[in-house]
Amino acid sequence: MSLEVPASQQRRCAVHPDQPAGGTCTRCGSFICADCATSVPGLGVRLYCVACAARPDVNYLEALRQRYQGRRDEWAWVVAGVTLLLCVATAAAVAQWGLRATKASLLPLVLLLPVPVGVAFFLGRRWARHALLPTPLVMAVAADVLYRDGRFLFFLCAIPGLLTALRIHRDVRNQLFFRLPVSAGSLKLLWDLRFNNPLARQALRFGFSAVFMPLLAPVALFCGAVALTRVDLKATPPIDRRGQAVAGIVLGLVSPAVWGFVLLPVLDRWLSSMVYK
Repeated sequence: MSLEVPASQQRRCAVHPDQPAGGTCTRCGSFICADCATSVPGLGVRLYCVACAARPDVNYLEALRQRYQGRRDEWAWVVAGVTLLLCVATAAAVAQWGLRATKASLLPLVLLLPVPVGVAFFLGRRWARHALLPTPLVMAVAADVLYRDGRFLFFLCAIPGLLTALRIHRDVRNQLFFRLPVSAGSLKLLWDLRFNNPLARQALRFGFSAVFMPLLAPVALFCGAVALTRVDLKATPPIDRRGQAVAGIVLGLVSPAVWGFVLLPVLDRWLSSMVYK
């Protein structure tokens, strides 16, 4: 008697009928082969077919993409606000000093150079993301042409604008606003930042701040304790950041002790020596 299963009775992949099935999709139950078996980050060893793995109700990263894709982020409103302020500042400068046939009097018009880029950025035009990078340098060069005595100041002021533009250009949330392709790893970082127990990160921040301002220690303790209660490794996706929550609690406990037993006596002796000197 042969123990081999006839080929006609073997389970076949629903997408590739010529391939034997190695399992079934966790969601729909269809047979999948090794090529179709897809795992979703954060969902452990569960395997899905390609179609189910891309569904927002299964893949939380895909749900995050669809939630933010095409929707204006915080940077879009910041750029719009700065653009509006530049227009108001230019109008105020022209009303105050007027325009004359001299280079120096045309200097306020430099503030209007980034306005088309800002408007296009707010409207979601992709070219504006790239045009935003050189805009601070272009403004500095234009201002230098009109008024050479302020060259150092112009280029010094361009540095914060350039750094901010670089940060905007690399921001994953902003890339989703412009409907750009974003990798699963970048989406995971965005999810961790915004939804993976963000209170634990706040506890760590308040803990570090309590080292310099001990009045913030109770806030760090409260945030850390609440963040620990929200840890759920069995959730889908898992909620973690226990380390940051514990670190916030430890810093919240240690910083008042350091101030009370070390820094305050030293400060008291120093003040006493200054008073009775």
